[in-house]
Amino acid sequence: MSTSLRLGLRANLAQFTLLVAVNALVGGTLGQERTVLPLLARDVFHLNASIAALTYILAFGATKAITNFFAGTLSDPVRAQAGAGGWLAGWSRCRYQRC
Repeated sequence: MSTSLRLGLRANLAQFTLLVAVNALVGGTLGQERTVLPLLARDVFHLNASIAALTYILAFGATKAITNFFAGTLSDPVRAQAGAGGWLAGWSRCRYQRC
């Protein structure tokens, strides 16, 4: 089962469009963080820009840490089975095809 490599934007238009969309959303988020957040912090919460940026970073870090903790805790019981399943799938593929 051999797949040929397709080069060029036209051949990979769906992947390229997804890449552009993700970059636009990330750029928009960062742009708002750098322009709107300091103004909002100063005018509404009476904080300076460095405190506002620090609270944004701390909120993101805390959310990511909590999410990673629960994802790791929930995946712990099935980690060994998933590893063994992946190993068996790779082994069976290499056994019947050239790797």
